[in-house]
Amino acid sequence: MAEPDSRFFQANERTLLAWLRTGLGLSAFGFAVAKSGALIRVLAPGTAEHPLNAWLGVALVLAGVMAMSVGLLRYHRVHSALREGRSVPDSATAVTVLSILTIVVALLLAVYQLIS
Repeated sequence: MAEPDSRFFQANERTLLAWLRTGLGLSAFGFAVAKSGALIRVLAPGTAEHPLNAWLGVALVLAGVMAMSVGLLRYHRVHSALREGRSVPDSATAVTVLSILTIVVALLLAVYQLIS
């Protein structure tokens, strides 16, 4: 069996890096959202921290962890398929779930900004 074109492996690695960047960005934003309540308390003493900050921040961090995990699992599945000459597995379900979760958290952030 012929060795697959190395460009396919490189594309798979670039895709993994994109998943990792996305996950890191979501996690960093989640951390910032979670800590923004503490920052507001420092900048405006006497202002109460809203507990929704922490929950939304944790949800974003978890979405980031999920993105990195999905990317890693997808990378290994595609890498194995390329090595064995099989068709590349579909990962649409994981992408859809992660997208919906991120959209829901973003909508909650928007609603939170409107009511506060």
